[in-house]
Formats: sequence, C-alpha cells, structure tokens
Amino acid sequence: MEILKFIFVLGINFSIFGFIWGLMMLVIRMFRTPGQAPNQALDYTLRIVKYFLLVSVTANYIAKFQGSDLDTNVGITNLIVGTLVLAFYLLGKLQNRAVLSQLGQHPLFSRFANSVDPKVERFLLLGSIAYFVACLFYPQMVDNKLVNWFTDSIQNIYDTPIIGWVFMVIAFFFLINILLRAANVIGRLLNGQPLTSSSASTEFKYSERRFPSDNTPKDDGFSDYEDITDEEEKKN
Repeated sequence: MEILKFIFVLGINFSIFGFIWGLMMLVIRMFRTPGQAPNQALDYTLRIVKYFLLVSVTANYIAKFQGSDLDTNVGITNLIVGTLVLAFYLLGKLQNRAVLSQLGQHPLFSRFANSVDPKVERFLLLGSIAYFVACLFYPQMVDNKLVNWFTDSIQNIYDTPIIGWVFMVIAFFFLINILLRAANVIGRLLNGQPLTSSSASTEFKYSERRFPSDNTPKDDGFSDYEDITDEEEKKN
C-alpha cells in the first residue's frame, strides 16, 4: 500500500507540473507567429528544459514527501520505485511522440507533428533518469528557489479544495496507467519486442493501402486469375 500511495503522490506531482508547464507554453505560443511551421530545434530545447525541471521538481518532491534520508529502507524503496515510475512516464511520452511522428508523415497531419530523432529521444530518456538518480542521492542539487517554487506551487494547487480533487482523480488514473504500462513493458521484454515500437504505424499504413490514389490503375470489378481452360482441354 505504501508503494501505491507513493506512485499516487508522484501522479499528483506529474499532473500538476504538466498543468503549470502547459500554462507557461500557452504564454510562449502567444508570441509565436500564427501558422508558423514547427521548429524542431526549439521543440527539443523546450523539452530539455521541461525534462530538467520535471526531474528536479520530482526529486525535490520525493525528498519532501519521504522526509527521511536515502540511506534508510524506505528511501531506497522510493528511489527504486520513483526511478521506475519516471522511466515509464517518459517512455510513454516517447511512444506517443513516435505515433504522432508516424502520423505526421501523412499530408493531413504533417503540420501538427514534428519528426522524432530516435538517438536524441533515447539520450533524453536515459539522461533524465541518470540525472534523477543523482538528484535523489544528492537532494541539495535541487534545493534552489526555482525548484522550490515549483514544489510549493504544486503543493498549494493540490491543497485547493476543488482543483485538488480534480488532480486526485487524474493521479488515480495515472496510477492505473503506470501499472498497465509496467505490465506492458515486462511483456515486451519477455517477448523480445522493442519498447518504443507501436502497432499504430502498421495499422495506419494498412488503412492507407485500402484507399488507392487516383493515379493507381483501377480494375472493372474483376480480379486477376489464371486461365486454366487450355490445360484442361489438353488433358481431355
């Protein structure tokens, strides 16, 4: 039960941080030119800043939540569970971006999705996890005004009566999603499947092949077949 409660608290942290970050991105988009094409360099820069703040705030939040040193059993448990939850969370983000990137190959969705560089995505994932572990072992790394402001803002939003209940519901679904994602990752590892692949690409490509373009030759309702009447006459 303590582990589930800990994952639930992490869900509150992730969801409220995402809410605050979304408001900040909304302000930034107000200064962008309408209809401007996505900038991959700017997108990765913002994501690096986001992951840096997310990992720092989460590590600070865990340090305040557990209220004990990492040398204790509870601290080691939180270290392992927190690292796994963060890895599953970032892995889910990577899989979603991979699906959007594959959908972006279609002309109808190209303006809504950026291309994904697998090497950069893996570097962000592994780098974030390594930095997270370092922050948990050395909490003083994230003990600064900016990170403390995010942490206090998350706690204040959570303490708000109605808004806090909304994020509690979101955190509950986050808990269920993390458990399902963990089971999915274990199943993929046992079956030897890659963790970042998605079945959406094959389904999307299959749906594209079902609707031929105007340039493809059309048949008149007859399927191709092999005429075997001559062979039967020779046998007779």
